Amino acid sequence: MPVTLSENLRSVFAGEEPVVLTDDEHLAHWLGTRDVAAMTFDMVLADGRKAPPRIVAVLLDFERLPSQSALREMVSASSALWVPLASFSSDLDTAKYALELFAAADVPGAVATNRRLVSRLLVAKDKITLSGPDTALEVRLPDVLQVSSRTRVALLPDEHAATGNYFEVALTPTDISGRVDPDFLVSGTFRVDSVIAAKHIEITGPAAEFFGPATEVVAAIRKACPLQLEIRDSRIVGGLGEWADSIEVMTGPQYRGALTEVAFGTAALPLDRMDWTVNCAVNEFAAGMHLAVGDSVTGIHFDFIGTEAWIDDNV
Repeated sequence: MPVTLSENLRSVFAGEEPVVLTDDEHLAHWLGTRDVAAMTFDMVLADGRKAPPRIVAVLLDFERLPSQSALREMVSASSALWVPLASFSSDLDTAKYALELFAAADVPGAVATNRRLVSRLLVAKDKITLSGPDTALEVRLPDVLQVSSRTRVALLPDEHAATGNYFEVALTPTDISGRVDPDFLVSGTFRVDSVIAAKHIEITGPAAEFFGPATEVVAAIRKACPLQLEIRDSRIVGGLGEWADSIEVMTGPQYRGALTEVAFGTAALPLDRMDWTVNCAVNEFAAGMHLAVGDSVTGIHFDFIGTEAWIDDNV
């Protein structure tokens, strides 16, 4: 029997019913027709109270949100699942697409896959290999591995997590202090089936102006897919063709084609329901793996998605 959106959301909150908070009244109404309790941030602010104890924060347009200080105060006592759709698109239909696919995901199953993958990575010695159609990558691992993933389903009473943490296992060369480990190196070839661009809520200045052009670039790249990237020592050195210079400029000069993430998508979503042409977060963790450049704060973050690539069994 298919899992409903409401049931999947409850799994994140140990069976308790959350309330969706969003900046979009049309999305709140649409959720209500699907038996999901939803209200807008403005409604909470108008009542002069804090958010409910369990919330799903669906952000569709960063410009419509309360100030960050007001937002922090509002949700400070809540457990929260953050769904920052605005990082990719503010389109209402794309938001519905993302939430319908979240309803199709096996949340406990994805978290179990995360645990298995994290365990495999932690026992790997000096390298792992990744393969798939037109893909052959070697990842040399540093002594201290930076791994980001959700390995427990239910949130604690005051815990916050982002949707992506549930559906991916991400390796990054950068530690919490911002230091890049030179021993984390990726080389080989990678088939790209789709690509998306993202910005962070805190992106400002000239970098923020790149997001519109970035979505146009990735739309053009998606039409040309599949592409094959050539990667040497964690830098994309071939395969991006006419778009290479634009991506380098929009990610910021500190990256210059350097990978900022190697991640596995663990949602195991039904591929016949995927629309790889949209700029949507769900597409990066639906299946396979993705490589990324840019950090989304100082420049645009680009995810290059290979839908059939995966870690080899020789780990």
